[in-house]
Amino acid sequence: MASAPLPPARGLIDTPLLLAYREAEPDAVAFLRAVQAGGKPDVSQISVLALYAWCRDRLDVAAVRTFIGLLDVHGVTAHTMRRAQRLLDALPPPAGLTADDAIAAATALEHSLPLYTPDPGR
Repeated sequence: MASAPLPPARGLIDTPLLLAYREAEPDAVAFLRAVQAGGKPDVSQISVLALYAWCRDRLDVAAVRTFIGLLDVHGVTAHTMRRAQRLLDALPPPAGLTADDAIAAATALEHSLPLYTPDPGR
C-alpha cells in the first residue's frame, strides 16, 4: 500500500497561488489543503490585500475574511519594503517581477521561509 504524500514544508504562499486557490483551480486547492494539513499557511500581508482586491461582491469579501482567519499573515514592514526594493534593484531590466511579487518574496526572506508560487520562473 502506498503511503500518503507528506505535506509541503512550511513556506510562504505567493499571491498568484492564493488567487488560484480562490478560483478553485484543482492543483492550487490540493496544494493549499496539503499545506493546511501541516498547520496554518504563511502569507504576506500584500497577498491578503490582493485577495480583497480580487473580490467581486460582498459574498467574496465575507469569504476572504473567513479564509484569512485560516492563515498566518506576516505584516509588511518598512524593512520588508526596503528588502523588496533591493531585490528589484538587483535584477536587470526589465525586472520580470511586480512590486507585489517583490514584497511577497521579501516577506519570505524576512521570515526564512521558502516561497511557494505557481510561477517558478519568478
